[in-house]
Parts: sequence; structure tokens; C-alpha cells
Amino acid sequence: VASLVAMAGLLGMNANTMRDDNENIAKMETSSCYDPSIQPSTPTTTTSTSSSIPPNTKKYNTADPTKSDFNQPPPRPDLPTIPLSEVQEHTEESSLWYTFRGAVYDLTSFQEGHPGGLPRLLMAAGQDLECYWDIYRQHFRGHVLEWMETHRIGNLSEEDAIKSRVETGTIGDMFENDPVRTKDLLPATSKPFNGEPRIELLTEDYITPNHLFYARCHLAVPDIDPEEYRLVISGKGVKSEKSKKGKKAKRKFTLHDLKTKFKKHEVVTTLQCAGNRREDLHDKDHKIFIAPHWVVGAMSTAKWGGVKLRDVLEECGLNVDDIALGNEEPPDGVEHIQCEGYDHDETGYTYGGSFPFMKGVDGLGEVILAYEMNGEELPRDHGYPVRLIIPGHVGARQVKWLHKIKLSDAPSKKSYQCKSYLGFAPDITFEKDLAHWPPARLDQAPIIHEQPVTSFVCNPPQNAIIGMKGATDFTFKGVAWSGGGRKVERVDVSVDGGDSWTASELYKPIKQKYNHHWAWTQFSKTIALPEDVKEKLKRGEKAELDITSKALDSAFNVQPSVMAPYWNARGIAINHWYHVKVTLDPNLTKGEIFRTEDEEGFPNTPSGGHFDRKWAMGGWKIDPQHNSGLRETSEMVDERE
Repeated sequence: VASLVAMAGLLGMNANTMRDDNENIAKMETSSCYDPSIQPSTPTTTTSTSSSIPPNTKKYNTADPTKSDFNQPPPRPDLPTIPLSEVQEHTEESSLWYTFRGAVYDLTSFQEGHPGGLPRLLMAAGQDLECYWDIYRQHFRGHVLEWMETHRIGNLSEEDAIKSRVETGTIGDMFENDPVRTKDLLPATSKPFNGEPRIELLTEDYITPNHLFYARCHLAVPDIDPEEYRLVISGKGVKSEKSKKGKKAKRKFTLHDLKTKFKKHEVVTTLQCAGNRREDLHDKDHKIFIAPHWVVGAMSTAKWGGVKLRDVLEECGLNVDDIALGNEEPPDGVEHIQCEGYDHDETGYTYGGSFPFMKGVDGLGEVILAYEMNGEELPRDHGYPVRLIIPGHVGARQVKWLHKIKLSDAPSKKSYQCKSYLGFAPDITFEKDLAHWPPARLDQAPIIHEQPVTSFVCNPPQNAIIGMKGATDFTFKGVAWSGGGRKVERVDVSVDGGDSWTASELYKPIKQKYNHHWAWTQFSKTIALPEDVKEKLKRGEKAELDITSKALDSAFNVQPSVMAPYWNARGIAINHWYHVKVTLDPNLTKGEIFRTEDEEGFPNTPSGGHFDRKWAMGGWKIDPQHNSGLRETSEMVDERE
């Protein structure tokens, strides 16, 4: 509570604002994930309505940052000039207006479709968006502004445009206390921090070092005193400690309790973000309106240490063995385990999600409450002091900074569960269907838990120039993984873009049981150069290779060649072939590698070696008025000290 009050002061929020936000959070928590009786929403009628963009209107320049009109709303003389005082009256759910660089937007119909949630929209209502976007700079990438123009209802006078910006001022930066990260963890977004390792580092070790493990943060990283940490378990079937009676008791555990009352268990598992390679789906023909736009590296492997969740649930009064064996039904129809973290946004809304109850009580499921990572105390970025690990499941369900667990007959109603990670059909788009929530057929958009089989080549790095003087063969390496514990049985590789294939050599130094292959498989191949490539090199000419891979898992699932059949508006479960383009140079010493970067400072790229849309550190450096302020890396701190 104290931290929220302090944050409210930092943001210039008053007690009424905080009370309103709490009411809206409660409303979000009680809304249904899917209810067939709920019809698709329609835009709310307000005193002004957005108009279509006239065909002769100058286009928004969201592509060329070198021009003075970059990200500037185009002139709209067809729209009225609205006094700022009128804009500032539209701050309730019935009517939500905003300004940006002299333009006025009515986003009332967007209140349930906003990925950041309604409380954040209410916090900024009636104000200028620029100071908020200075923190969340992914909004500057262009597609957001282009979409907002369809909701533009008017203009501010020059004087009011300046006044709106000045009166909104600046907001407190709740990310100032985040951990310092290594330069090799590349930011797909900086606030919140979502960093992926340079993928050529992923094959240096089987276990990913802690500092290189991809960091997925939905919100600011909390700084939790281990002595004050509490895990609260409640819901159906939970009994009180003393009497072991009662159906809806609440149990609390300290960090010391978890470490001393239960047997420690270790598991090696790969985690991958649901949206890894999301930028691949954000190409010249498609747009993805949810962040982060991971490029390729949001997958890592670690050995986690902690206590089995089923052991803790047994302590809470559940007969986990009989339930797991089917000898006893789950209490009161429990089907889901809802989880909530300590991390929260500016309005107090916390991160959370849920996963199937039977996975949690399965004796071989190995779901743990982890307090160690690779033999060390959990780093803050990865959930200190306790996080959830659900082997074989998507990273989004494995809640960090774990605070609450609730046994329920319904999935979590958090927006991160009900909205952000749904798999829609390819014809569903944000602009047409998801901006005005809910869409018509939520029943056709399942929540992701397990992920499809995937693989990608890590070495040599994308866009590398490789010395081949006197060489007749070529070696490359990569990683492969399949969700749900399915084993990677084979990884086929190609150096001609997929026209011909051969099997690679697999490497997995640990043993895992049938359908419990939680950790990735690394692969490598030394392949004889095609004859046409050899001839080119003999003539002293450079040769291009298009290296790709496709993995086959134990269920005989195989990666698709292209994204078209499964493109989805949330950008999840992405696993089409990842193409690495390299140049072989016969004039350079064999083994020498030089690399070029499609985007300076960001060596990872989408498939094929380039970004279809301007990247600029996920939007952090794209807008000339907001292109500085990247935090120091650990290497910079060490050098300075």
C-alpha cells in the first residue's frame, strides 16, 4: 500500500484517482474470459465521433525519421478545433479523449481493447500522451499512430497544444530501480525491460548463464525483502493449518518455510516467451499491436531449484496422489491454478495468469516454486525470491515474484490470460476485430499453454561474412525445442533456403524421461559445400548461403515453411523456418567471421536478416524527440567504476 501511495504521488495522482483505479481493477478481475452470451462490443457514442480519413489527406510520415514531419499528425482542416478545456472533461469510461502533438483522439471504444488495460487509459484520459509514451516508446514505431488517426476527432489550437503538453508534464519512471543488465541482452523494449541474448551465444553452453537468460518483464521489477516475502495459497480445497478443515481457508508461507519444510527439487527446463519471433509477423503486409516484438532470442535453458508445488498443496490439505491417479476428484470442481505476482503497474494492477490444475498435482509434472537458478539465488530479473516454473509450458504462465496461488474452477481473469496470449485465426486483426473488445468468437481463440516445435540456427550469426580460404566444408549450430515435454527427434538443415535437406547431429547432455523432455536440444552440422558454391570460391568470388532448419518432435510435428497459415494478431506460437543469410569470402582466412548489423546495436534480426519495418531498439530510439536515455549496461558500470 505504501508503495502505491508513493507511486501515486510520483505520478501526480490523487486519492480519488487511486480509488477509481482500484474500482476498475476490481471490474477487470471479475470480467469473464469468454462468455457466449456477451456480444461483441460496439463503439460508445459520445458528443463527438471519429471520422474516416479523407482520401486527399496527407499521409502520416511514420517511416522516415530524418524528415521534420516524422510522427507528426497530418493537417486535418476537415476536423474542428476543440478547446483543451473540453478535452479535459472527457475522462470517464463513457468518454475518453486524448491529445498528441496538437491532435485530439476519442478512444472510448478502445477501453477494453487496450493491451495495457483500462486503468492506464483512465490515468491518461484528458491529457497529452507524449509524456506517457516517453516511457513506453514502442508506441512511436508508427503503426500505433496510423491506427490512432482513424480515431481522430479534432485539432487543438497552437496555444492549447503547448498547454496540453505542459499541463500533463512528466510522469514518474517506475523502472528506475530495475536491475542493471549486460550489453549482450538486447532490449526488445526498454520499459518494461524485455531483453533477448545475442543468439550466437546460446550454443556456447548447454545451460544458459543467468546474465544471458532472456528477461521478460511485463512491469517494473519489484525489489522484495526476503524476510517480508509471503506466498498466499487459497481457494477450493485449501484447509487451515490447525484443524485441516474448511474448504476455503488461506495459507501463508515464508521463504524460510519453503526452504525448510519441503524437500528441494531440481529440474532443467527451457523457457520460451509465447511471442518469440513476434517481429517476423510484423512485416510490410501485417501489423502486430502488442509488445514486446521479440526478434528471435526469447528462449533460454536453466536448472531451477525449489519445492514441488504438489508438496505444498498436500501441506494445504489436498490429497494430491489420489487426485493425480484419478482415484479422487479435484475438490469442488477445481480445474485451474491461478497465480499472481508482486509486480504491478502504475495503477496497482498486478501480473498474473493460470494453468491446468492437473499439471500442478501430477507427480511427474515437476511444477516447482523456484528459489534457485543454475545453483544460485534467483536474480531479481527472474523472480527473486520465488517464481513459478511449469516445465513444458509457455513462459507467460510461469509467474515471477510469485505472491498468490488460488485453486479455482475458472481460469485467471487477468488480461494477460484472457486477452494477450490468445491464438486467433489468420483473418482476425487488431484493427478490425480486437481493438473493440470482445471480438465475436473468443471461443475460437484458445489460450496458449504448450508451444509448437521450433528451431533456429544461432552460429554463424545473421549477416556474417565468413572466411573460407581453402575450405571445402562449413559448420553451423543451433537450438531446437518442443513444448509439453515432447522430445526433439531430429533437426534437418539446409544451406540453400530449404531446397535440399540433411539431418544434423544432436546434442543433449542430460537424460529426461518420455514426454518429459523439458529442455532443448542443440544441433550442429559440418556440411560439404555445394559444387556451385565451391566453383565460385575457387574463382575468388564470394558466395551467399541461406541456412535454415526444421525440427521434428516425438509426435512427428514439424515446423512449417512459412507463417501465412498460422499468422495471428497476438503474434504467438511462431515457428516457421528461420533463415540465416551469410556470405562466404574466399579471400579471408578460414574461420574468420565479420558481421554487419541490419540495425546498429541490435545484431539479432527477423528471419532473412533484415527488419521489414524500422526497428530502432523496439521504438526506443525511433522518434527524434525521444531517442536517448538507454540505461547503462553492467559493462558500462564496471568501466565507469
